[in-house]
Amino acid sequence: MSIKELQPEVDQLRGLLEQSQEVLILGHKDADGDTLGCSLAFAEALERQGKQVYVLIPPPLPELYAWLPGFDRVIEAPPAGAEPNLVLFFDAGNMERTGSMAHHVAAHATIVNLDHHASNSRFGDLNLIDAEGVTREPASAVGQMCLELFTEFGWPVTPEMATNLYVALMTDTGGFRHENTTPRVLADAAQLAQLGADPGEIATMVYKSRPLTTLRLQALSLAGMQVEADGQLAWAKVSKRMLRDSGAVMAESEGIIDSLNSIVGLRAAIMFKEIGERLTKISVRTREDVDAAAICARFGGGGHHRAAGAEVELSMDEAVQAVRDAAMEAIADNARRRPKRK
Repeated sequence: MSIKELQPEVDQLRGLLEQSQEVLILGHKDADGDTLGCSLAFAEALERQGKQVYVLIPPPLPELYAWLPGFDRVIEAPPAGAEPNLVLFFDAGNMERTGSMAHHVAAHATIVNLDHHASNSRFGDLNLIDAEGVTREPASAVGQMCLELFTEFGWPVTPEMATNLYVALMTDTGGFRHENTTPRVLADAAQLAQLGADPGEIATMVYKSRPLTTLRLQALSLAGMQVEADGQLAWAKVSKRMLRDSGAVMAESEGIIDSLNSIVGLRAAIMFKEIGERLTKISVRTREDVDAAAICARFGGGGHHRAAGAEVELSMDEAVQAVRDAAMEAIADNARRRPKRK
């Protein structure tokens, strides 16, 4: 378990949890299976230790995950008078990823930052970062870190906790298809299945239970897909008009980037989402040595080598031009660095 490489931090976290009666858990905005699964599993674990726990995740919550055990425990604000002195952040590369929820963190609170992104800003008073360049066997999902922490603390994992953590592992590896599908994550998934997670049922709920509006949105977006650089770059958009025409919400755009990234010969895929008149969200997926995190870092974002994102304060058209140019530059730079075949 690579969490062992973070033993001093793990011991500090154990002490903080033992000392704190009230705990605030924060997930990131545009919540995915990892931030939700970790938040809900850890909340149940802490409540079983006799703690008072509040789970805050920025709205809107994705209906795709409404079936998760404990989903209804997510609230918009702590109850009046509650001021937890310990705050746990899951899967957030920086404080901004929690959006408007950050103002619920009391000034005196100790912040614990648990993440697996190498680009994490280390904003916590205590940082447990299990990522490339930090540990020898980086976590594919923060859910793995939670499972290992529960084992380290001697806390039992219920079938409900196992289900939430399995969702974290499965979704952050793209259904165990991405390059971060390591022996470690497969072993952890098997352990969670033994603890009560149902892999077949979970896969059905996540990948085979989409509303018709989701498919309509995907069709509109992919119909406008552009492929450039001799098939090395593909990009598509989700506009507010597409949302209106399909009857979908923005959360239903998740997964379109994976369709783009399935094109043979591709080296970079980009998804542009129109959030506001001067705000565009981008998601980037790459192959070979093209660095998605480096592309997104140019626009204030971050993530992993193969998958990253950012929010760009530009109109959709301006963002397309700027990010497309950055991706083309990264592809060209990578091509120049590759050794020539003899």
